[in-house]
Amino acid sequence: MLMRRFARSTIRRLAAAWPAAPTTPARPELLLIRPDHLGDVLFLLPALERLRRALPGFRVALMVGPWSYPIVARDPHVDEILTFPFPGFTREQPSNPFVPYLALRRLAAHLRRRAPLAAVILRDDHWWGAWLARAAGIPIRIGADHPAVRPYLTHPVRLTGSHWVERNCEILDATARLLGGQPPATAVDPRCAPLRRYPWPGAELEARRLLDEAGVGEPYAVIHPGAGAPVKRWPATRWIAVGRQLVAGGLQVVLTGGPDERELVEEIHQGIGEGAVSLAARTTLPVLAEVLRGARLVIGPDAGPLHLAVAVGTPTLHLFGPSQPEHFGPWGDPRKHRALEAGWRCPRCGDLSPERPEGAGCMLAISTEQVLAACQELLDHA
Repeated sequence: MLMRRFARSTIRRLAAAWPAAPTTPARPELLLIRPDHLGDVLFLLPALERLRRALPGFRVALMVGPWSYPIVARDPHVDEILTFPFPGFTREQPSNPFVPYLALRRLAAHLRRRAPLAAVILRDDHWWGAWLARAAGIPIRIGADHPAVRPYLTHPVRLTGSHWVERNCEILDATARLLGGQPPATAVDPRCAPLRRYPWPGAELEARRLLDEAGVGEPYAVIHPGAGAPVKRWPATRWIAVGRQLVAGGLQVVLTGGPDERELVEEIHQGIGEGAVSLAARTTLPVLAEVLRGARLVIGPDAGPLHLAVAVGTPTLHLFGPSQPEHFGPWGDPRKHRALEAGWRCPRCGDLSPERPEGAGCMLAISTEQVLAACQELLDHA
């Protein structure tokens, strides 16, 4: 840990001193940098649509982690998708803490040859991306007015919105105005700027094949128990209780999760018993979207697949503990999508560090009865 901090501090000092003059003339290309994962990238899509309408003459390139490529690959508002395994966001930790930064320097050299006119750092604290843009000599560098990135920006933007869909729109609307465009006058709300998803050919057929193979007909509910941070998870025993009640009410239960969540999903699958199936580690993101689209209800903690369910129009119940629903909650019709909290008076800490274990008090305080009552309300409304 100390070695990583020393390496980070040293490289940040070197980055600040690196000359930023471009080696080739800028051209009308806009580079957007979004390093994080599924939910954060989905929150960007409404802003991309607004940006394209505001700057129809610009070429827009979006750089994401390879894990996010399937979400944006078919977005018609982007001209090119670039991928890079951003340090701090890839699931594998390098043995040498300098390796990711040397790779980032090589990427900066590549971007210098490409010479975009402007870059936008879409995560507010992403100093890696801001340093990359500066090192690449990109003349206009835009991002949130955050202490971690401000030294590397030419145009910091003070954000006033609460939800990250609103904040993404603020940053890209400011970018459009700076580059001579006029953002749409439509309101930034779930009705006028909904979450989007762009289907992949064959994904619906593959989802149906998987469901048929598992013996799933209709109706079914999806439980996605995993989350990127262990502290956001709800106990497996409670998911088992919820799943059994859903089965007793006439729904099959489909459990989903990634490869690293297989053990958790299998524990819940075995606990629910008859009426439950596991698709853990068996779906790509496009196929998962189709599985979620066919469900009556999707339930889980604050995690990307819940936001994917919002994007495909399926009712959702999101369990929130340490993270803030006003920033990361469901972006959709509140009659169909609910954020459920325990109602603790303590401020939501937002501490999602991997060192924190499962079983945060704010998650444990959400009762099985609360979840079942909310599920019933959403099912009745549907």
